Amino acid sequence: MAKYGYIKLAVGKDGNLSRISNLRQPEQNTLQNGNVIYVYRGSKSKKLYVGQTKHFIQRNDQHYSGNEEKFDVAQFDEVIVLYSSIFNGSALDDAESQLVTYFTADNSKSKKQNVYIDSSEIINRTSGNSVNDYKDRDKVATEVILPFWENELYKFGWVRTPTLKEIRTSELVKYSPIKELTTQQMDILSEIIENPHKNFVINGDAGTGKTVLLTHLVAKLIKDRPNIRVAVVVQPNWEKTAELIFKVYGMNSSNVDVLTSTKMIKANQSYDVTVIDESHKLSRRGNKQHPSFNKVYDIDRFRDLNNHFEAIEMLTKQMVLMYDVLQVIRPANISRGTFEKLTKNFEKKYLTTQFRIQAPEGKSYTSEDYINGIKYLLYKDTNLLSKTNFNPNFNRDVFRDDTPDAYFGFFENKPLKSLFDWVEEDRNFHPEHVDRVLGGLVEDWKQSDGKDASITHWHEDDMSRRWNSTQENWVNSEEDDAEDQIGSVFGVQGIDLNKVGVLIGDDLEVLEDGTLFGNRNKFKNVNGKFSKEDFEAPNAQSEFTLFVLNIYYVLLTRGINGIRIGFWRNDKFMEYLKNTLIVD
Repeated sequence: MAKYGYIKLAVGKDGNLSRISNLRQPEQNTLQNGNVIYVYRGSKSKKLYVGQTKHFIQRNDQHYSGNEEKFDVAQFDEVIVLYSSIFNGSALDDAESQLVTYFTADNSKSKKQNVYIDSSEIINRTSGNSVNDYKDRDKVATEVILPFWENELYKFGWVRTPTLKEIRTSELVKYSPIKELTTQQMDILSEIIENPHKNFVINGDAGTGKTVLLTHLVAKLIKDRPNIRVAVVVQPNWEKTAELIFKVYGMNSSNVDVLTSTKMIKANQSYDVTVIDESHKLSRRGNKQHPSFNKVYDIDRFRDLNNHFEAIEMLTKQMVLMYDVLQVIRPANISRGTFEKLTKNFEKKYLTTQFRIQAPEGKSYTSEDYINGIKYLLYKDTNLLSKTNFNPNFNRDVFRDDTPDAYFGFFENKPLKSLFDWVEEDRNFHPEHVDRVLGGLVEDWKQSDGKDASITHWHEDDMSRRWNSTQENWVNSEEDDAEDQIGSVFGVQGIDLNKVGVLIGDDLEVLEDGTLFGNRNKFKNVNGKFSKEDFEAPNAQSEFTLFVLNIYYVLLTRGINGIRIGFWRNDKFMEYLKNTLIVD
């Protein structure tokens, strides 16, 4: 028996609803006094409006009372009213948020934004609901929203995408500023809003919801303070996606600028709040980076500064920084010591719930077990674990599970072929998935190589593959061989993928004493390589080793549904992994 029902009605120009008297009495009662979600549609204008109410007939009259301009111009001529036995107050909020998010993503490629929502009401709710605050949340998603979308909305031609699986993996859904937050996220958001004169560092492992918190925070700021100026600082590989997210959710106003740190500093304009995604990648002064990053120091007021952090601090009243100490991946990034010193007086907050990684159903292990195991594998002989949310009592079953559908696994032979065979199998099962093979920086490459598809970098028997052709928005590249390219850390940091193959190269060496060592002679990234002079500094080798470890940590924490490792000229690391995580 279906967990939902719907009533589809024609709507006249003045808002009259046709054939209500022909409905069964229970349906009439539901329209009068039932908890419902409703969706208006203009068959010609293709515009949509999503809302919720406990009194639909009364709400319809309010919409067409002449006080809502959108209902005067949208030419709505149809409405679907969705009802369910599990639509209590919290479930109603959740169902509305889910549908608005999916409708918006479905319409994101349209030249006109044609999804109307009561944005002030929905965005205001982001500080009011918890993701776990009612028992039927899973039922709402799987037994109401999913079948309603696929069996009714798509059948009627109201949506373009036939299955929600295709939408749920999109960044527009994953980072939606109207999705429900956890209690932990809400508490942090509320504290930031209530303390406009305090700066914050939001610490969190990969996949703990830092970017989702960012989009909610910006939405709440511009809702509560209409005249505020907000800078959203992102990495170049996420700039276009961030702009699209803010645009399709109606936040592309003059109040919000989405830009890189270099663009912000060069523009030299002041902001009330600056929210920085991946602040661990803020640039420091030096020659191991793109020349444009250093150009900001040509501006008089920034001439004596040492990093982008200090310049941004001069341009804003409040800073909110999303940070992960394990994702510093090159010498051009601000150092841990400098970051700690500059944020000494910032309020420190911690996100701990894992969102990205999804352990398969029915397993004894969790996503947190995987993250803690990877941290232990890479950092057990460093001093970094104490600076993260590390739990040494992780369940090693996640690394011992050798079934085909296990979350984690590795291939001992033919790493290139094995990883590509594995992701190709998943694409056949799940065409909507975004699967990629990634690699450590152990093969020579030049930025200019991306323009020539004939230049390949990875070779195994008769297989040849090239590096990612671009770092900017690579996973959405429309090149014919995009899915066959091997991604570098610079193309995927901050990005969610479904299944991920990782080639671990011989830049990560295992020493005789069993510790890990970053081998600079096998490390091929020019801008990330320490010079001879750099290696004369105290602790230089341990710092370089941490860069290599962090690169593999980023690659090994991209996968939502699964990770497989291939050992690229590095059988010693394969034995190290077995001895560290699998052998009792």
